Amino acid sequence: MARQTQPTQRQLTATVEAVNERGVKLNGEWHNYSRFADGTIDRTAQVGDTVQVQLTNTGWVRALTVLQRAPQQNGQAVPPAVGVSAARALDPAQYARLRAVEIASPVAAQYAQSAGEYLQTLSALANWIALYITDGDPLENGR
Repeated sequence: MARQTQPTQRQLTATVEAVNERGVKLNGEWHNYSRFADGTIDRTAQVGDTVQVQLTNTGWVRALTVLQRAPQQNGQAVPPAVGVSAARALDPAQYARLRAVEIASPVAAQYAQSAGEYLQTLSALANWIALYITDGDPLENGR
């Protein structure tokens, strides 16, 4: 006699990182909505909302409930903190500064004898590199 088993399920409470018409991203993983959902799936969940989901053992969303909506700012959800993948969304000046600090950091660490000296060296180098990125070679332009 064949034995039928219910799929194992687990509950998860997390903040929505991304959302599309097929699912949600929670804790760095995408979970698609199951077409065989037992419970209701609140498809109004947005980035920043805290949700409770019921997942199958393979990660399909069987039920999703919004526990808390994301804070609003001027009628819009507050954007999440800038991460590595969000660097593409920075304006050119912010991106130039970010790259300048990234480039200057190992150089400053090599020559600094203390934390204060490191920060001073990092600031001076990053300012020069950011200027180079945005305006071209400062030595050629008479600066």
